[in-house]
Amino acid sequence: MKTQLSFSWRYVFALILVLMFGTSQALAQDQTEKSDNTANPTKNAVKSQAQKSRGGGPDTNIKTDRAANDPNAPAARPERKGERGSRGCSVDIVNDTGWYVDIYVNGVYNGTVGPWGSGYVFPPAMGANLYGRAVFTDGSYQYWGPRQFTCAPGTINSWALTP
Repeated sequence: MKTQLSFSWRYVFALILVLMFGTSQALAQDQTEKSDNTANPTKNAVKSQAQKSRGGGPDTNIKTDRAANDPNAPAARPERKGERGSRGCSVDIVNDTGWYVDIYVNGVYNGTVGPWGSGYVFPPAMGANLYGRAVFTDGSYQYWGPRQFTCAPGTINSWALTP
């Protein structure tokens, strides 16, 4: 009888140890998830209203306009060598207008966002000035920005362009 009681107690102690170990692992995992939640990307939303152009002359916010394609340039992508540069963040540009808006990053043409569309740009890790411009057939234009975006790794920004 004493052997049975001893075996039962051993079984109970072993069960308690297993439960304690499982509980400690679950608590450690919860702590890890809590600390990982702070590393999730942050989302910053900015909304800008269009401004009319201030007259003729060159636009000081644009350093390099759209590039023209060279008909003699190779159409295939050259082989990449080495690692690609790191990106700091992304900016989701939401075009809430009926116009085509050219987007410039640090004064360099980066792409066009169509009417009622959206697109992403990936500024460098140091941050960037974003500038949008909708050019009209009469030569006038409306613009947004320049808007400074400071980019931490993994940051997601949103820039809404309104008329």
